[in-house]
Amino acid sequence: MLERDAQRARAIQVGMLMRAYRESFPLEGGGRGLTQEELLRRMATVDGDYAQRYSHTTVSRWESGATRPSRERLEVFGRTLNLSQFELAGLMSLAGFTGDDQPRPDGADFSNDEEDRDAAPISQAEQTGLVVTIDTEQAGSRLLSGPFPSISQVLVSCFFPTLVTIGGAYLLASLGWNQRWMPIAYIGVVLGTRLGGAFLRLARPFDLCEFLCISLFVLLTTPLLQSAALNMDHYGFCAIPGMAGTPMPFMLALLVNLFVSTIAGAVFFALWNWQYGTPKVTGNPVQRAALVASLPVGLVYVTMAVATNMGILLQLGVSFAVLAGVCVILLLIRDSTITPHERDRRFLLWAILIVGMVMTTIGAGAMLAIFLTPNLPAMLPDHNLLYSWAIDYEMLDQTPEETLRRFNLGYLWHATTVFVYMVFGVGGNLIAAVYRWSGDPPRPQTAGAPVPNPGTETAEPSTLRKVIAFFRGILSNGLY
Repeated sequence: MLERDAQRARAIQVGMLMRAYRESFPLEGGGRGLTQEELLRRMATVDGDYAQRYSHTTVSRWESGATRPSRERLEVFGRTLNLSQFELAGLMSLAGFTGDDQPRPDGADFSNDEEDRDAAPISQAEQTGLVVTIDTEQAGSRLLSGPFPSISQVLVSCFFPTLVTIGGAYLLASLGWNQRWMPIAYIGVVLGTRLGGAFLRLARPFDLCEFLCISLFVLLTTPLLQSAALNMDHYGFCAIPGMAGTPMPFMLALLVNLFVSTIAGAVFFALWNWQYGTPKVTGNPVQRAALVASLPVGLVYVTMAVATNMGILLQLGVSFAVLAGVCVILLLIRDSTITPHERDRRFLLWAILIVGMVMTTIGAGAMLAIFLTPNLPAMLPDHNLLYSWAIDYEMLDQTPEETLRRFNLGYLWHATTVFVYMVFGVGGNLIAAVYRWSGDPPRPQTAGAPVPNPGTETAEPSTLRKVIAFFRGILSNGLY
């Protein structure tokens, strides 16, 4: 019985390490991780026997520890994932194969299992295509620049929203652009189109990049809802002769937002490939994530410091800081070089929930306080860092007092949209990601790293554990 329990524990450790190798395998585009089906198809390109006899349940049984792979299967697994001789030797040793040992009866050589006979075979064409794909991905993982998103992703993310922006402006111009609801409706349609297209295309390895792009676009566009109450834009396009009272200023402002957010996404993608696109990731994980997430957001903020006024800049400063922090956490929980304990993962989930509720309450209170405070100084959209322009009240057909009232009402539209997106879009994405992460079993630090013995601590705690311990101490001191 003791021998059987030891073999069971050994199979579980082997399965954990195999899963870690599978999930940390570098993919084309800077992402990481193979599905069980993808792993099996790749193994079929190394040994055609896997195309006929095995299914994804085979991989599930390996990784769960229900069965222990034979030496031959471990060798095919190692060649499939390009493991080094040292890594493969460590996996073999963990499985109990040393020297010229042959698979033991309890080693779970289940080639005759019913699940394997029922597996759907992989066609020769698929195997040939997989060889090309594997070679391409292996070559791409060695390049710092990495591959770019597909044409369909570029069309959905950039080209289609641009068409809607330009087409909507000319459509409303043909209707006369003489109703106060038109600017808000136009901005809302463009926002909805960009959001819908983005969330339909959120898929690895470009989901974080797309999430950052759409978030920046929303945060840059919502200030237009405030100035739209005056039929103006905060960039100053309405001051160009002949554009006042037309949809052209809003069209140009939306195109600027789309362009700036897309450039930020390209910077994020390049930094992501640079820091995470190589098989061996080194360096401090927190610094690496902060660089990848903060630099593109910072570049957009510097651009807005020139293009808009201080009032908008202060509002963007808060939301940009939260967005950058969320992206840092999302990068950290995907980093295969950090191995927090299960209790640390649960603590991080609850800490995010508590901090999120506190920030949501403070944000809602501040929004209502600013809206309800009488005679609060307002920065009208009449200047930026480069130049200033005069507001033509006669053209607006309203008094300065009426202008301020409408501008304050537009702030409520703006603040409510930002609040809803940050809570449900950004916060919901973060909580869902951390919740899934907290439920994952622990994994080794990275491909090729040794598996820690159960119940033992590493000599030096990881950076993420230090950060979690620091905030745990702050919360403990503050609550108790």
